[in-house]
Amino acid sequence: MTEPRDDANALGACLVTGGGGYLGRHLALELARRGCRVRVFDQAPVEFGDARIDVVRGDIRDYAALRKACEGIETVFHTVAILDFHRFPDRKRRAFSEGINVRGVENVVRACREAGVARLVHTSTNNVTFDGPVLDGDESWPYARNAKDLYTHTKIRGEELALAANGQDGLLSCAIRPGGIYGPGEGRILPRFAENLVAGRFTVRIGDGSAKSDNSYIDNLVDGQVEAALHLRPGSPVSGQAYFVTDGEPINYFEFFRPFTKALGRPFPTRHIPARPIVAFLWLWEAAGRVIPLPEPPFLALELRKLAIPHYSSIDKARRDFG
Repeated sequence: MTEPRDDANALGACLVTGGGGYLGRHLALELARRGCRVRVFDQAPVEFGDARIDVVRGDIRDYAALRKACEGIETVFHTVAILDFHRFPDRKRRAFSEGINVRGVENVVRACREAGVARLVHTSTNNVTFDGPVLDGDESWPYARNAKDLYTHTKIRGEELALAANGQDGLLSCAIRPGGIYGPGEGRILPRFAENLVAGRFTVRIGDGSAKSDNSYIDNLVDGQVEAALHLRPGSPVSGQAYFVTDGEPINYFEFFRPFTKALGRPFPTRHIPARPIVAFLWLWEAAGRVIPLPEPPFLALELRKLAIPHYSSIDKARRDFG
């Protein structure tokens, strides 16, 4: 008979950066459910109603506050990120994303090393290899050589920093690459889709429907994060590695939304239009917006590229290394 695991003892005290976000909140609650002592670090006010979860207000760019939050912590889950998909960001946008997605990771790594944290699980994204079509990719695929948006560019740099920290001052690190995150209470993708659907703007499909992409249901992603941390120990193959953690069921995004369309009693579009000219038009719109005052386009070009270009990867490495 297999002995029950003591996850709380194995992970020790845990810090979740960005604990007020969708992933961070679910992760903090799951860690508390497993008996872990949990500290949440977030700039926004957060309420959990759980005595096992300690909330610390702070900005990831404030090193002193972050360093203090890492005191007495053994495992850090870093989930903070800015999702800005602009291809032609102005200086302010670029500085903001780099401050969070790059400098923020530098601060986390430095704080972990100085505070004697044992393990760091960094949340990356499957975008880091999305340069063009990705068909059944894996972690051996190179980073996107020509990142076409601010988010991908900064997340690549952040992942590199997190993985390079492995083995420094006793810190072990790994990176988790989710697909599109969804589930109950998700406040970004599904509400926006529902709003467009109810407004009658979901009338045609972009592309021919053959492009498949990865998604990560919130419970699957949280489980992957925790399992990676539990296996992140000296001599483990997890140390210093990146992992795709998704549902393992790539699907075309329009087909992904079909059940929601049906549930809301709306017709599913039967017509489709080619993606390439629309993407090109949106690139031009974004570029022109840098020099003349224009409203934001209804969709950014990267968002349509993710609808029309296949990008899905195997989760075999995660299955092999941490189940």
